[in-house]
Amino acid sequence: MPPYPPMVIPSPGSTVAFLLVVAAVAAMIVIGTHIAGRGEPGGQARRWVAGTAAALVVWLAVTAAVSASGVLEAPGVPPRAMLFMGACNLLALVLALSRVGGRLVRGVPIAALVGFQAFRLPLELVLHRWYAEGTLPVEMTFEGRNLDIVTGVLAMVVGLWLWRRGPSRSLVWLFNLVGFALLLNVAAVAILSSPFPFRVLDSGPPVLLVFYFPYGWILPMCVAPALAGHVLVFRWLWRERSR
Repeated sequence: MPPYPPMVIPSPGSTVAFLLVVAAVAAMIVIGTHIAGRGEPGGQARRWVAGTAAALVVWLAVTAAVSASGVLEAPGVPPRAMLFMGACNLLALVLALSRVGGRLVRGVPIAALVGFQAFRLPLELVLHRWYAEGTLPVEMTFEGRNLDIVTGVLAMVVGLWLWRRGPSRSLVWLFNLVGFALLLNVAAVAILSSPFPFRVLDSGPPVLLVFYFPYGWILPMCVAPALAGHVLVFRWLWRERSR
């Protein structure tokens, strides 16, 4: 196994806060599936919700097992953690571009699609706490190179504005481009702070969350849903342009 240093395990309080963020993301996905079913036959809408909830349970179980098993620490090129990250994001893209994503784009108000990204605000506060506890390097926080907290704040402000005033393509474009760019930025910071041969950002402890349960859920339940959410908003923008 690679000589990865042991991670400083976050405090119980910050761990609970992280799990609440994960639970909130899962709940919003199920609620969005329910909202998208308005106007569908009752049985069909219920099957969508039940199927989504079941798929999330399986996804949570599988990704938890991957992080807890130690399989990601096995040597290999590219690192297995990178393959895990790629697989999570690829699945997010496939779902967002599929019939599943199309149903959400048609049935969920744009204010809700934008507001979904508000979970990134409490997540960034958790990451900052983990930095204070010695789990993460400063680069992974808003004191360093991670400005994703801006997306969380914008999601709340823009989402509320859209809910009260109605759709605005220019405002949605601005939000989505900023949020997507900041998501790419934090992903790059995480990769360059991880204990891989190409690590560049080494001013603090490496990013080891993916190797530990439940912290590995940050990839499949935070990063991947954020990516899927931006793709859904881009699909909404394309749909509005076509209309």
